[in-house]
Amino acid sequence: MTEKERILNKIESDTSRPVLFSESHGGSENQLRLLFKYVPDEYFKKINLILNNANPSLLEKDKINVLWMQHFVNQEEAKNLGSKEFVDRLDYIIFNSHWNFEKFQYQFKIPENKSIVIRNAVEKIEHHEKPKDKINLIYHTTPWRGLENLLNIFKKMNLKNVELNVCSSTEIYGKKFSEKYDQKYKSIFDECKNSNNINYLGYLDNTKIIELLKKMHIYSFPSIWPETSCISAIESMAAGCNMVTTSLGALYETCSPFGKFVTFDGNFHNLDDKFQIKLNECIENYWSNENQELLKLQVDTMNRTYSWEERSKEWIFFLKNLKN
Repeated sequence: MTEKERILNKIESDTSRPVLFSESHGGSENQLRLLFKYVPDEYFKKINLILNNANPSLLEKDKINVLWMQHFVNQEEAKNLGSKEFVDRLDYIIFNSHWNFEKFQYQFKIPENKSIVIRNAVEKIEHHEKPKDKINLIYHTTPWRGLENLLNIFKKMNLKNVELNVCSSTEIYGKKFSEKYDQKYKSIFDECKNSNNINYLGYLDNTKIIELLKKMHIYSFPSIWPETSCISAIESMAAGCNMVTTSLGALYETCSPFGKFVTFDGNFHNLDDKFQIKLNECIENYWSNENQELLKLQVDTMNRTYSWEERSKEWIFFLKNLKN
Protein backbone atom coordinates (compact mmCIF):
# COMPACT_ATOMS: atom_id res chain seq x y z
CA MET A 1 0.00 0.00 0.00
CA THR A 2 1.33 3.46 -0.90
CA GLU A 3 1.35 6.34 1.56
CA LYS A 4 -1.33 8.11 -0.44
CA GLU A 5 -3.54 5.02 -0.43
CA ARG A 6 -3.14 4.79 3.34
CA ILE A 7 -4.28 8.40 3.78
CA LEU A 8 -7.16 8.08 1.31
CA ASN A 9 -8.40 4.85 2.88
CA LYS A 10 -8.55 6.51 6.27
CA ILE A 11 -10.42 9.54 4.92
CA GLU A 12 -12.84 7.29 3.04
CA SER A 13 -13.61 5.26 6.16
CA ASP A 14 -14.13 8.35 8.34
CA THR A 15 -17.84 8.11 9.14
CA SER A 16 -17.81 11.47 10.95
CA ARG A 17 -17.32 13.29 7.64
CA PRO A 18 -20.57 14.77 6.26
CA VAL A 19 -19.79 13.50 2.74
CA LEU A 20 -18.15 10.36 1.36
CA PHE A 21 -14.78 11.33 -0.09
CA SER A 22 -14.97 9.06 -3.15
CA GLU A 23 -18.38 10.47 -4.15
CA SER A 24 -17.62 14.12 -3.48
CA HIS A 25 -16.00 16.46 -5.99
CA GLY A 26 -16.16 19.60 -3.89
CA GLY A 27 -13.26 21.99 -3.69
CA SER A 28 -11.52 20.40 -0.70
CA GLU A 29 -11.73 16.88 -2.06
CA ASN A 30 -10.43 17.92 -5.47
CA GLN A 31 -7.58 19.87 -3.86
CA LEU A 32 -6.46 16.70 -2.09
CA ARG A 33 -6.63 14.76 -5.36
CA LEU A 34 -4.48 17.39 -7.04
CA LEU A 35 -2.03 17.45 -4.12
CA PHE A 36 -1.53 13.73 -4.56
CA LYS A 37 -1.16 14.17 -8.32
CA TYR A 38 1.63 16.73 -8.03
CA VAL A 39 3.51 15.67 -4.87
CA PRO A 40 5.34 12.29 -4.90
CA ASP A 41 4.31 9.54 -2.50
CA GLU A 42 7.62 9.56 -0.63
CA TYR A 43 6.85 12.91 1.00
CA PHE A 44 3.86 11.49 2.88
CA LYS A 45 5.80 8.92 4.91
CA LYS A 46 4.99 9.19 8.62
CA ILE A 47 2.37 11.84 7.81
CA ASN A 48 -1.17 11.57 9.13
CA LEU A 49 -2.89 14.07 6.82
CA ILE A 50 -6.40 14.90 8.05
CA LEU A 51 -8.81 16.73 5.74
CA ASN A 52 -11.21 19.26 7.25
CA ASN A 53 -12.06 17.32 10.38
CA ALA A 54 -10.88 18.21 13.88
CA ASN A 55 -12.00 14.85 15.25
CA PRO A 56 -9.65 13.61 18.02
CA SER A 57 -10.20 9.98 16.98
CA LEU A 58 -8.35 10.72 13.72
CA LEU A 59 -5.07 11.56 15.47
CA GLU A 60 -2.26 8.97 15.47
CA LYS A 61 0.49 8.64 18.08
CA ASP A 62 3.15 7.31 15.72
CA LYS A 63 2.58 9.84 12.90
CA ILE A 64 3.05 13.57 12.35
CA ASN A 65 -0.52 14.88 12.63
CA VAL A 66 -1.26 17.52 9.99
CA LEU A 67 -4.76 18.98 9.77
CA TRP A 68 -5.58 20.62 6.42
CA MET A 69 -8.41 22.98 7.34
CA GLN A 70 -10.27 24.59 4.45
CA HIS A 71 -13.60 24.95 6.26
CA PHE A 72 -14.78 28.18 7.87
CA VAL A 73 -14.43 28.56 11.61
CA ASN A 74 -18.19 28.10 12.20
CA GLN A 75 -18.39 24.61 10.66
CA GLU A 76 -19.11 21.59 12.86
CA GLU A 77 -15.95 19.80 11.72
CA ALA A 78 -13.82 22.74 12.89
CA LYS A 79 -15.13 23.29 16.41
CA ASN A 80 -12.58 21.08 18.18
CA LEU A 81 -9.87 23.55 17.22
CA GLY A 82 -11.27 25.44 20.21
CA SER A 83 -10.03 22.59 22.42
CA LYS A 84 -6.51 23.15 23.79
CA GLU A 85 -6.19 19.41 24.44
CA PHE A 86 -6.88 18.64 20.77
CA VAL A 87 -4.62 21.38 19.41
CA ASP A 88 -1.80 20.27 21.72
CA ARG A 89 -1.94 16.83 20.07
CA LEU A 90 -1.77 18.32 16.56
CA ASP A 91 1.63 18.99 15.03
CA TYR A 92 0.59 21.39 12.25
CA ILE A 93 -2.50 23.04 10.80
CA ILE A 94 -2.57 24.07 7.13
CA PHE A 95 -4.94 26.91 6.20
CA ASN A 96 -5.92 27.72 2.63
CA SER A 97 -5.79 31.52 2.99
CA HIS A 98 -4.43 34.13 5.36
CA TRP A 99 -7.99 35.30 5.95
CA ASN A 100 -9.02 31.84 7.11
CA PHE A 101 -6.02 31.50 9.42
CA GLU A 102 -6.73 34.90 10.95
CA LYS A 103 -10.34 33.91 11.68
CA PHE A 104 -9.25 30.72 13.47
CA GLN A 105 -6.48 32.53 15.30
CA TYR A 106 -8.92 35.20 16.49
CA GLN A 107 -11.67 32.71 17.42
CA PHE A 108 -9.61 29.91 18.96
CA LYS A 109 -6.18 31.44 19.61
CA ILE A 110 -4.55 28.83 17.36
CA PRO A 111 -0.79 28.84 18.08
CA GLU A 112 1.16 30.52 15.30
CA ASN A 113 4.06 28.06 15.55
CA LYS A 114 1.73 25.24 14.46
CA SER A 115 0.04 27.21 11.70
CA ILE A 116 0.97 27.61 8.06
CA VAL A 117 -0.85 29.04 5.05
CA ILE A 118 -0.61 27.17 1.76
CA ARG A 119 -3.13 28.55 -0.68
CA ASN A 120 -5.26 26.49 -3.02
CA ALA A 121 -4.23 25.98 -6.64
CA VAL A 122 -5.53 24.96 -10.06
CA GLU A 123 -4.09 23.34 -13.14
CA LYS A 124 -3.06 25.77 -15.87
CA ILE A 125 -5.86 26.80 -18.24
CA GLU A 126 -4.85 27.49 -21.80
CA HIS A 127 -5.88 30.77 -23.41
CA HIS A 128 -8.97 30.63 -25.61
CA GLU A 129 -10.63 33.37 -27.66
CA LYS A 130 -14.00 34.40 -26.25
CA PRO A 131 -17.10 34.42 -28.49
CA LYS A 132 -18.16 37.88 -29.64
CA ASP A 133 -21.84 37.34 -30.51
CA LYS A 134 -23.06 37.76 -26.91
CA ILE A 135 -21.89 38.05 -23.32
CA ASN A 136 -21.94 34.80 -21.35
CA LEU A 137 -22.29 34.99 -17.59
CA ILE A 138 -21.65 31.96 -15.42
CA TYR A 139 -22.45 30.89 -11.88
CA HIS A 140 -20.70 27.62 -11.04
CA THR A 141 -20.84 26.89 -7.35
CA THR A 142 -23.38 25.52 -4.89
CA PRO A 143 -26.82 27.21 -4.69
CA TRP A 144 -26.56 28.49 -1.11
CA ARG A 145 -23.67 30.80 -1.96
CA GLY A 146 -25.77 33.42 -3.74
CA LEU A 147 -27.69 31.84 -6.62
CA GLU A 148 -31.07 33.16 -5.49
CA ASN A 149 -29.62 36.67 -5.28
CA LEU A 150 -28.19 36.37 -8.77
CA LEU A 151 -31.49 35.19 -10.24
CA ASN A 152 -33.28 38.22 -8.79
CA ILE A 153 -30.57 40.53 -10.11
CA PHE A 154 -30.37 39.01 -13.58
CA LYS A 155 -34.13 38.96 -14.14
CA LYS A 156 -34.40 42.63 -13.11
CA MET A 157 -31.67 43.60 -15.57
CA ASN A 158 -33.58 42.11 -18.53
CA LEU A 159 -30.58 42.34 -20.85
CA LYS A 160 -30.31 41.54 -24.54
CA ASN A 161 -27.49 39.41 -25.93
CA VAL A 162 -26.54 38.35 -22.42
CA GLU A 163 -27.05 34.81 -21.16
CA LEU A 164 -26.57 33.35 -17.70
CA ASN A 165 -25.24 29.79 -17.45
CA VAL A 166 -25.92 28.11 -14.12
CA CYS A 167 -23.86 25.07 -13.12
CA SER A 168 -25.16 24.46 -9.63
CA SER A 169 -26.31 21.33 -7.86
CA THR A 170 -26.09 19.46 -4.58
CA GLU A 171 -24.82 16.45 -6.58
CA ILE A 172 -21.27 17.75 -6.36
CA TYR A 173 -20.99 16.30 -2.84
CA GLY A 174 -22.32 12.87 -3.78
CA LYS A 175 -25.56 10.92 -3.78
CA LYS A 176 -26.05 10.83 -0.01
CA PHE A 177 -25.69 14.59 0.30
CA SER A 178 -27.88 15.26 -2.73
CA GLU A 179 -30.71 13.06 -1.50
CA LYS A 180 -30.71 14.97 1.79
CA TYR A 181 -30.54 18.55 0.47
CA ASP A 182 -31.62 18.64 -3.18
CA GLN A 183 -35.30 19.23 -2.42
CA LYS A 184 -34.41 22.33 -0.42
CA TYR A 185 -33.12 24.05 -3.58
CA LYS A 186 -35.52 22.56 -6.12
CA SER A 187 -37.53 25.78 -6.48
CA ILE A 188 -34.36 27.75 -7.29
CA PHE A 189 -33.28 25.18 -9.88
CA ASP A 190 -36.80 25.19 -11.40
CA GLU A 191 -36.67 28.98 -11.66
CA CYS A 192 -33.40 28.69 -13.56
CA LYS A 193 -34.96 26.19 -15.96
CA ASN A 194 -38.01 28.35 -16.60
CA SER A 195 -36.43 31.81 -16.94
CA ASN A 196 -35.52 33.57 -20.18
CA ASN A 197 -31.84 33.73 -21.15
CA ILE A 198 -30.83 31.32 -18.39
CA ASN A 199 -29.27 27.97 -19.24
CA TYR A 200 -29.49 25.58 -16.31
CA LEU A 201 -26.72 22.99 -16.70
CA GLY A 202 -26.88 21.40 -13.24
CA TYR A 203 -23.85 19.45 -12.12
CA LEU A 204 -20.92 19.27 -14.50
CA ASP A 205 -17.64 17.45 -13.97
CA ASN A 206 -14.77 19.85 -13.31
CA THR A 207 -13.12 19.12 -16.67
CA LYS A 208 -16.35 20.19 -18.41
CA ILE A 209 -16.54 23.30 -16.24
CA ILE A 210 -13.04 24.29 -17.37
CA GLU A 211 -13.99 23.88 -21.03
CA LEU A 212 -17.14 25.92 -20.46
CA LEU A 213 -15.21 28.70 -18.72
CA LYS A 214 -13.16 29.21 -21.88
CA LYS A 215 -16.38 30.39 -23.55
CA MET A 216 -17.59 32.52 -20.63
CA HIS A 217 -16.98 36.23 -20.19
CA ILE A 218 -18.00 37.01 -16.59
CA TYR A 219 -18.26 35.01 -13.40
CA SER A 220 -21.23 36.68 -11.70
CA PHE A 221 -21.01 35.66 -8.06
CA PRO A 222 -22.91 37.75 -5.48
CA SER A 223 -21.44 35.67 -2.67
CA ILE A 224 -23.35 35.52 0.60
CA TRP A 225 -21.13 32.70 1.95
CA PRO A 226 -17.80 33.31 3.73
CA GLU A 227 -15.48 31.65 1.24
CA THR A 228 -12.19 30.60 2.82
CA SER A 229 -10.51 30.74 -0.59
CA CYS A 230 -12.72 30.13 -3.68
CA ILE A 231 -11.51 27.68 -6.28
CA SER A 232 -14.35 28.50 -8.66
CA ALA A 233 -13.12 32.11 -8.71
CA ILE A 234 -9.50 31.09 -9.31
CA GLU A 235 -10.52 28.83 -12.20
CA SER A 236 -12.73 31.51 -13.75
CA MET A 237 -10.07 34.21 -13.58
CA ALA A 238 -7.39 31.86 -14.92
CA ALA A 239 -9.74 31.14 -17.83
CA GLY A 240 -10.04 34.84 -18.69
CA CYS A 241 -13.37 35.71 -17.07
CA ASN A 242 -14.01 38.99 -15.36
CA MET A 243 -14.86 38.36 -11.72
CA VAL A 244 -17.77 40.28 -10.22
CA THR A 245 -18.32 39.35 -6.59
CA THR A 246 -18.63 40.60 -3.01
CA SER A 247 -15.93 41.38 -0.46
CA LEU A 248 -17.14 38.63 1.88
CA GLY A 249 -14.69 36.12 3.33
CA ALA A 250 -11.40 35.50 1.53
CA LEU A 251 -12.70 36.66 -1.85
CA TYR A 252 -10.80 39.94 -1.72
CA GLU A 253 -7.55 38.14 -0.86
CA THR A 254 -8.12 35.53 -3.56
CA CYS A 255 -9.31 37.76 -6.41
CA SER A 256 -7.34 40.97 -5.94
CA PRO A 257 -6.23 43.03 -7.72
CA PHE A 258 -8.34 41.97 -10.70
CA GLY A 259 -11.74 41.22 -9.17
CA LYS A 260 -14.58 43.72 -9.32
CA PHE A 261 -16.04 43.91 -5.83
CA VAL A 262 -19.11 45.20 -4.08
CA THR A 263 -18.98 45.60 -0.33
CA PHE A 264 -20.95 42.81 1.32
CA ASP A 265 -24.24 43.93 2.86
CA GLY A 266 -26.36 41.70 5.07
CA ASN A 267 -29.40 43.54 3.74
CA PHE A 268 -29.85 41.54 0.54
CA HIS A 269 -31.99 44.22 -1.08
CA ASN A 270 -29.07 46.64 -0.78
CA LEU A 271 -26.58 43.99 -1.81
CA ASP A 272 -28.55 43.06 -4.93
CA ASP A 273 -28.85 46.70 -5.98
CA LYS A 274 -25.12 47.31 -5.60
CA PHE A 275 -24.25 44.09 -7.39
CA GLN A 276 -26.57 44.91 -10.30
CA ILE A 277 -24.79 48.22 -10.86
CA LYS A 278 -21.34 46.60 -10.77
CA LEU A 279 -22.37 43.71 -13.04
CA ASN A 280 -23.96 46.03 -15.58
CA GLU A 281 -20.80 48.17 -15.61
CA CYS A 282 -18.68 45.09 -16.23
CA ILE A 283 -20.91 43.92 -19.10
CA GLU A 284 -20.80 47.33 -20.78
CA ASN A 285 -17.02 47.58 -20.47
CA TYR A 286 -16.11 43.99 -21.20
CA TRP A 287 -14.82 44.58 -24.75
CA SER A 288 -13.06 47.84 -23.96
CA ASN A 289 -9.34 47.90 -24.79
CA GLU A 290 -8.49 48.67 -21.19
CA ASN A 291 -10.42 45.65 -19.88
CA GLN A 292 -9.01 43.30 -22.52
CA GLU A 293 -5.46 44.30 -21.64
CA LEU A 294 -6.21 43.82 -17.96
CA LEU A 295 -7.68 40.37 -18.66
CA LYS A 296 -4.46 39.30 -20.39
CA LEU A 297 -2.49 40.28 -17.30
CA GLN A 298 -5.06 38.57 -15.08
CA VAL A 299 -4.84 35.28 -16.97
CA ASP A 300 -1.06 35.24 -16.80
CA THR A 301 -0.97 36.23 -13.13
CA MET A 302 -3.62 33.76 -11.94
CA ASN A 303 -2.14 30.85 -13.89
CA ARG A 304 1.25 31.57 -12.37
CA THR A 305 0.23 32.49 -8.84
CA TYR A 306 -2.27 29.68 -8.38
CA SER A 307 -0.60 26.94 -10.43
CA TRP A 308 -0.07 23.48 -8.98
CA GLU A 309 3.42 23.54 -10.46
CA GLU A 310 4.27 26.31 -8.01
CA ARG A 311 2.09 25.18 -5.12
CA SER A 312 3.55 21.67 -5.16
CA LYS A 313 6.97 23.20 -4.40
CA GLU A 314 5.53 24.81 -1.26
CA TRP A 315 4.01 21.51 -0.16
CA ILE A 316 7.23 19.57 -0.79
CA PHE A 317 9.28 22.12 1.14
CA PHE A 318 6.81 21.91 4.03
CA LEU A 319 6.64 18.11 4.08
CA LYS A 320 10.43 17.72 3.79
CA ASN A 321 11.01 19.83 6.86
CA LEU A 322 8.33 18.42 9.15
CA LYS A 323 9.26 17.52 12.71
CA ASN A 324 6.93 16.23 15.40
